[in-house]
Amino acid sequence: MGIEISGGGGRPPHEAVEAAKSQTTAPAGRQSATAGGARSTASGGDQLQLSNQAAQLQALEAEIANLPIVDTQRVQDVQRTLTTGSFQIEPAQVADKLLTFEAGLDRAG
Repeated sequence: MGIEISGGGGRPPHEAVEAAKSQTTAPAGRQSATAGGARSTASGGDQLQLSNQAAQLQALEAEIANLPIVDTQRVQDVQRTLTTGSFQIEPAQVADKLLTFEAGLDRAG
């Protein structure tokens, strides 16, 4: 399975989220509760069980999908500081952030 990276801020496209929901959600009346709070869906011989964690992840995905991609207030603040000429670069802070970022890349790889 390939992954397409299209600059969406690390967020899956809305269509992908909706497709995933439709694949894991059964029609009304076909879901039944099982031990441990997991949901199962039976269709013929097929069975799907979602744990509580999977259900929580689906809820979080839905919340994330509804968040704005851009923090407009922050963009306006930066535009204002650039326009007024009060934007100041702190070289030590930039260096610290770069080092932290690089250290994170080392751990991920």
